[in-house]
This record gives sequence, C-alpha cells and structure tokens, in this order.
Amino acid sequence: MRKNWNNLFLFLFFVAGIQAQEIQNKLYKAGFENIQVKEGEDSLKVFFEHREFRSPYHSMRYADLLLQEMEKKPLVWIPLYHNTPIGEYHANSYRFSSLSEEDRRFYRQYNSFQEAYRFHLRIHPDFSARFGYYSDPFQIKFNLILDSRIYLAPGLSLQTGIAIPIQNNLDAQDTKPRLAPSMLHYFAQPANSHFVALSLGSFYYDRYGIDLQYRYDDLSSPWSFGLESGLTGFYWMTSGSIYSEDVNNLHAIADVEYRLPFENLSVKLSAGKFLFEDLGGRVDLIRQFGTVDLGLHISATDAGVTGGFQFAFSLWPGTIIRTKKLEVRTSEEFRWEYSYNNEEPVARRYRLGIPRLDHVLRQYNAEFVKGLDGGR
Repeated sequence: MRKNWNNLFLFLFFVAGIQAQEIQNKLYKAGFENIQVKEGEDSLKVFFEHREFRSPYHSMRYADLLLQEMEKKPLVWIPLYHNTPIGEYHANSYRFSSLSEEDRRFYRQYNSFQEAYRFHLRIHPDFSARFGYYSDPFQIKFNLILDSRIYLAPGLSLQTGIAIPIQNNLDAQDTKPRLAPSMLHYFAQPANSHFVALSLGSFYYDRYGIDLQYRYDDLSSPWSFGLESGLTGFYWMTSGSIYSEDVNNLHAIADVEYRLPFENLSVKLSAGKFLFEDLGGRVDLIRQFGTVDLGLHISATDAGVTGGFQFAFSLWPGTIIRTKKLEVRTSEEFRWEYSYNNEEPVARRYRLGIPRLDHVLRQYNAEFVKGLDGGR
C-alpha cells in the first residue's frame, strides 16, 4: 500500500513538472521572460517579466488568454520588474497581496537572470522643443535612440546604446551619432512595500553622476511616499569630444501621492531642492487611461513659477522582431513634459532613461489593475 502511495506522489510530481514546462514554453514564445513556476497545494504561482507592456495587467491578461485552454490549478501571477518580483495578483480577480518570504526564497533560488532574457534592442525618440521665439518660433531637437539593457546580477543591469540625431535647430550640438545616455542601474524591493533604485552614469538633459530613489508604496493603499536625490554635473558630447563640469549639483526632493477613489486620478505634491538648487514645490494631477498617462502640473520655487503638462504611453508597434534570443521593439514608455516657462530653470529635473519609481509603481497599484480588468 505504501509503495502505491509513493508511486502516486511520483506520478503527480511528474505531471506537475510537465505542466510547468508547458507553461514556460508557451509564455516564452509569446515574449515573456524569466518564467518560473512554483507548484502550490491549490495554485500555480508564475513569476515572469514582459518588457513590452507598461502595465502588468496587460501582460497578465495576455498570459490568461494564452493559457485558458490548459487544464491547470488556479494561477497566481507574480510580475517582475528589472528582474525583481513586485507582488502577487490572483488570476480572474486580480486581487493583490504582498510577497511571502517563502516566495522570495523560491525566486532567489531559481532566478536565472543571465539565461532567461532575450537580448533586447529598444527604439525610442528623444524630443526637446521650445516655442515662441520671434525669429524661430518652433525649435526642436529630435534624436532616435537605439539602446539595450543587459542584466549583470539580480536587480543590477547595464543600459547603453547610440543616439542618432535627426534634426536640431534648438542648440549647437552636431548631428552625428554619439553615445546615448548610459548607466548602471540597480532596482530592489528589500522588504514588502519598500522600493529602492540607484543609477550611476549619464542621463538626459546633459547630466551625469549618481541618482538615488526610495519609495514606500503599499500597492493596495491609495497613499505612497518618496524621496529622491542626486549629485550630478553637466556634460556635453559631440562626435569628436566630451566636455564636462564638476559633479556639484545636489538635488533632494520628497513627495507624497494620493490616489483619488474615482477616475484613476492621483494627486502628487513634491517639495525640496531641485536640479538648479531652487527651493520650492510642485503639484501634479495625473490621470491614467489604460496604457496612457496624462498629467498637469504647476511649480513655484525661488526661481519663478511655471506650469504645463506631461504624457506617457507605449510606442507603436511594440515588437518588430522576436526570436529565441533576440527582440527588437519600440519603447514600453515614451514620456514627454512641457512647461510654458522654458527659459528659467524652475523646478527642473532630468530624465534617467528609465521611468522613475513613482511612474513605475503607479502601474502596479491594485485598484488600477482591478479597474482595468473591470473595463474589459
């Protein structure tokens, strides 16, 4: 009798292994990466990353559709961001829960960051503009960026590429290809609801140096709090030379954000010392429309007052080429911001080349994800 029970357990273990491998193969062919399947008593927990989507909901919904004909236990999705698990979303209801220590240990044991990712080539524009000069009312600077991200260790990656200038009547930089903003970036969730990001390298807005972010965000709560600081300097790159100044611009900004209980609206208040050491604050009103964010902002510092708008969305067409080891795609997020006062550096910040923590975690908010599911 005991032998029969042992045979039954071996058979069930073998079947579970086949099902896990089938899930991994099917999802990987559809662009999912670093897929790990953990067998539970009453569920299958699936760790995954899909770099084409801004919101984890769209990747989870896509996976649901791919696997709907398989006979399986109920699924629990654990999306990854930059090789780091964020939390659990229960399939069908998309109810959110934080990671257990057991799930963290499982992921650390089986995380295959070097083998489980394709080599991605990402295409995205870099666009700056100034309006209103009498002699040249529409000044633009437009570069096409081709870059990639390579994972070096859990949560640690190198991002680099080339910038191909298309048009520039905004400043004196030449129109020959050059190195795109490049950085070492580390992202982690050392404890549930606590997120950190550290970037070292060159950034947009002609800055280089170090940038540190921390955010407390219980993704099931409407409140989140953040701190960011950076020590940077100015650099100017042309095809033949690099000019740089000392790393001596220190900025430090604290913020609090509240998600209103209607219309996917968030209000964010930021205050501190901004890039050019002006002291003051900024208020943002942000509305999420599925894969698109729209926002209005107003800022007041001792350098002046300004206001404007911003938007962020995924670029079409997404994946252009996908093989077993290579993917060529457009950016998962193109973000652009405009302020009506573009002469005085009021509440100015630089872009990193990857989304900041508040932009990322806003997409993982439990109410936002459930709201998207309710809208289908």
